[in-house]
Amino acid sequence: MNIPVVARWALLALALLQFLLAVRALRRALRARPGQRTGPSLDAADHGIGVVLATALAYPHGTLAFCTMLLLGPVIVWKGVRDVRARREARAATGATGPADGDGDGDGDCGTAVGRPGV
Repeated sequence: MNIPVVARWALLALALLQFLLAVRALRRALRARPGQRTGPSLDAADHGIGVVLATALAYPHGTLAFCTMLLLGPVIVWKGVRDVRARREARAATGATGPADGDGDGDGDCGTAVGRPGV
């Protein structure tokens, strides 16, 4: 597989950006409290593996890129599961059960229509 030089430099620039984001996320993970380290640690792993992936894509070694994607998959899935669980917990904490309609009665009608009271 022949990769153009411009694309190779663009991927290496992306790898540098991912590296800077990984360092930032790693610092945040190290500063986090013990109960709050999972999210920043997952961000650091995501960006760190992204560095390897962008570098692997810049060079014609498909095996390294494939193995990196295999490592990145569980990290992304884990982040997604955590986000869904956090949304569910936030919804349960606020007591919201249905769609927010704005008037607080829970019937989904978005209140009264303008100019038509009592609809």
